[in-house]
Amino acid sequence: MLKALAMLGMMQTSTSAVTPANFFPEADDVRMQTITRQAGEVNWPFAAHTGLLICVPSVGQRVVFFFPEQTNETVDIDVDTAEVDGVPVTTDPMMLMLFGYGKEKYFAPNMTIEDKIRRLGPYVTMGKKLCEQPKGTILGPSEL
Repeated sequence: MLKALAMLGMMQTSTSAVTPANFFPEADDVRMQTITRQAGEVNWPFAAHTGLLICVPSVGQRVVFFFPEQTNETVDIDVDTAEVDGVPVTTDPMMLMLFGYGKEKYFAPNMTIEDKIRRLGPYVTMGKKLCEQPKGTILGPSEL
């Protein structure tokens, strides 16, 4: 998770001063929701069928990531830190290219950048709604 938080700090475009207090959010600042691919869903953007949609505020902005459920087939675990990588949930092509680089295995196979933008759109909206929830919220699969 620390790797994800560091990634969040790099994604910021805010001009406000970066301090440890607003760069690294507290655990209760995070909002999470389990999401699962539904039967027959053809535009699911991720390789994993289940994972966490996570909203983390950082430097005055809210950033959404998808962290796949931990299975041997879908998750690359960093042996040194035992942390799991997530992918940004955004329709910003630059952010997808910068922070999704090298993480193609987390997305559905054979997707172009245009496919990712189109398929991630509904999850960006869901992520915005998740970010509006109170600090520390953990939602079940169908609550948003």
